[in-house]
Amino acid sequence: MTEHPSDPDARAVLQESEPFQALRDKLVDQVFARTRERRYESGEVLIHQGVQGDALLVLVDGTVRVVLHDDTGRELMLARSKRGAVVGEMSLITQGPATADVVAETPVRALVLTASDFNELASRNPELTIVLTNLVADRLGRDLVDGLGGKTLSGYRIERCLGRGGMAVVYEATELETGERVALKMMSHRLVYQPGAFSRFEREARIVEPLAHPNIARLRGHFPAFRTEFIVMEFCDGATLSELLHRFGAFPEREAKRLLGQLASAIEFVHAHDVLHLDIKPGNVMLTHRGEVKLMDFGLAKEDQRVSDETATEMGTVQGTPLYMAPEQIAGDPAGPTADVYAFACLAFELVSGRKLFEGHTTRQLIQEKLLKDLPAAGAIGPGISADLHALLSAALEKDPAARLTSLRACLAWEGPLDPDFLERIFR
Repeated sequence: MTEHPSDPDARAVLQESEPFQALRDKLVDQVFARTRERRYESGEVLIHQGVQGDALLVLVDGTVRVVLHDDTGRELMLARSKRGAVVGEMSLITQGPATADVVAETPVRALVLTASDFNELASRNPELTIVLTNLVADRLGRDLVDGLGGKTLSGYRIERCLGRGGMAVVYEATELETGERVALKMMSHRLVYQPGAFSRFEREARIVEPLAHPNIARLRGHFPAFRTEFIVMEFCDGATLSELLHRFGAFPEREAKRLLGQLASAIEFVHAHDVLHLDIKPGNVMLTHRGEVKLMDFGLAKEDQRVSDETATEMGTVQGTPLYMAPEQIAGDPAGPTADVYAFACLAFELVSGRKLFEGHTTRQLIQEKLLKDLPAAGAIGPGISADLHALLSAALEKDPAARLTSLRACLAWEGPLDPDFLERIFR
């Protein structure tokens, strides 16, 4: 390794690279002052998978390959990185072994910040750890296979990424002891330094654990790993209603009502256990290949009437998906079980019409729509909309929560198996 680089271009690369561009100039100067320049020949390994990382590297010149070797011996190309790229952050932040090899494709010149120097700087400048943690969060869950692909965590081998949201990444995994497929929900590293994030994630596990119902994705356990938290869920082989609506369009009312009956059964069960879901939407409802509905993602759920400031969303803040929120919920006012009833009706409208009930693009527009817009007549929603479905939608979409339908018990009579021919058509 050479002495501290005198090339002013190297300082500019550091300043412009992600995540250092978000830092104060003075802190970037401090980081730069601690770096040393190192050159690598083509084919040389900068970072070894499975070895505890001891440095952060910023590429000044050249190109590297990021290669993953999974537990079966497969080699998977994750990325090709060049000038300005940062590597080595995952091992540094998680304090675990590197998740992939980083190999020079061409001669490489890099700025190297040792782990000890990083830790010393970060102890006095917490934002340094935060921006690198955000970089970890940005890189996980973007593709079917990422830095965790093929890794074994607490007895579960990660196979592929199933989806990514603002608060979590969901992976398909195999339980090694049983060979069963499961879904692993990993709290995003972006939340690690947010007050109460871990307690909210643990609260989700605690809320879902006793909810044993055939139409609720079952919780199998939870564990800490990779400097964050994981929830182990039942693997549901199918597609979300959001995906199916995008591919297939509106459902025939007969099949929609059978599906809605199953979903209503899950919601009624949840409410009977004094829990509010508060994020019912097509993306959080799975339809399996067998025609079973699974309500998922209790990340915003609350224990009705027993909500504390520590474990729940603070009053006056809005979390969730505004398109499906009741007016009082989107306004940040207290929400009760009828907020889930309202969201259910928004989902039901979309299911039988193939379009969203509200079209506003801002919170203000949506609040105005929800307070002023009336439910269209049955004939304007779609062909063959029955009187009982229209009446249900009308009562569930009441603007005033005190006047709104309080229960979905009437929908339980609709519950039934979906037609196999219909399932084959939408899943083929």
